[in-house]
Amino acid sequence: MNRACRLWPLPWRACANLGFRTLNSASSYSAFSFRASPTFTASSRLPGTVEVSKQRFEELLESEMVHFARAMKPHPMTLQQILHLRDPTELREFLLEELPIRYARRVQLIESLPGWNSFGSMRMIRSLYFDAFRRLRALTQEDKDSFRSELQAIKRRNGNMLFHVVRGARAMRTNTTLADEQVNRFLDEFLTARIGTDILSSQYLAITRPDTPTSVVNPECDPVGVVRSAARDAATLCRHHYGWSPPIDIVDVGQVRFPFISQYLNYIMFELLKNSLRAMVEKFGSRPEAEAYPIRVVICGDDDTVVLRVSDSGGGIPLDDMEQVWSYMYTTARPACEEASNGEMSPNEDDDSDDDGVAPLAGFGCGLPLSRNYACYVGGWLELNSIPEFGTDTYLYLNRAGNAQEELRTDLDAALPIRGSLLNGAYYSSASSVSPNL
Repeated sequence: MNRACRLWPLPWRACANLGFRTLNSASSYSAFSFRASPTFTASSRLPGTVEVSKQRFEELLESEMVHFARAMKPHPMTLQQILHLRDPTELREFLLEELPIRYARRVQLIESLPGWNSFGSMRMIRSLYFDAFRRLRALTQEDKDSFRSELQAIKRRNGNMLFHVVRGARAMRTNTTLADEQVNRFLDEFLTARIGTDILSSQYLAITRPDTPTSVVNPECDPVGVVRSAARDAATLCRHHYGWSPPIDIVDVGQVRFPFISQYLNYIMFELLKNSLRAMVEKFGSRPEAEAYPIRVVICGDDDTVVLRVSDSGGGIPLDDMEQVWSYMYTTARPACEEASNGEMSPNEDDDSDDDGVAPLAGFGCGLPLSRNYACYVGGWLELNSIPEFGTDTYLYLNRAGNAQEELRTDLDAALPIRGSLLNGAYYSSASSVSPNL
């Protein structure tokens, strides 16, 4: 096997532990290329090239991923900052380092679960993120077309990640000694981290759209329009499952506009309205009986906060169950992603819960906790108040200025960090393309 490969910047200690020497030991990082071959040889055909086996290549890549996860920190962003990221070259250079760091930390999070590698679902998820790390680390700043294609491919391959990780976590909870609290903490961290990578990837794809460059953040998001769209979709789904849908009234107070990601707001409101519709259907049984008790959505806000309230008369939630509604392990319906009989998921299994491919109205079990994650990620929060035997009020509070950050304070105009681990395009002009299937 003589296919030429690239080796990326690795810490000196990682190289030394694997039996290699860097070309410039004075530097804490060194980039050199290598060839994958059945045996290691000290000589090479190209200057600065060594030959290694496929196994040693994988070991080096794994070591780099550990370094990225433990020694490098992701850079916190705000919606306003993301909205202002309009230079594809600058954003690409940032993401070539930032995304691998976030993917590496995701892999580390999976590996923190005891016994994770005994479950096919978790092995598959780990493999997907390792592959994403590998593919991005094989690119240089000059590979703009390849970078866009890889981002699209990664998003496509990871499209069902929510389904897989929730199902896998539930399988582990059922078949191991993991407590609900551990599983909920893992899913909170995993899915919150996933939001960040999704936003950043989507922003790059949006601003590099060939015909109509745009942004993933809508600077003038209209929450009333989003709520109306979510209400139509939820009502259609309700009619599909029950044959009818309770009425929904939408009240707009103040015509609010603010920078936000419309699809995330749509997801949250869709989930909240689904819950209210199901509760109303199960309490009243027919639309004529429910006509006098419409679900009411109120949208308002001040200079700092946008507030959306969803009120229903669907009987409320028992007060003893209020804490459980925020758990990924809790659902009052038949789980829509039940584990396979052996407790794990086959990678080739059909993801659709219904034979006709229509989403279930309830039962996935992560609508409320994931909605809260989306809200908290952008500086908001979600509250649920129940009046037993009467109904439920849900309050969604969102940051109107779009300046809430993931973790740390940064200036809106601050330069994106470059950590010195990017490949050098001039150096790699003499090396052959890396094969991700080595």
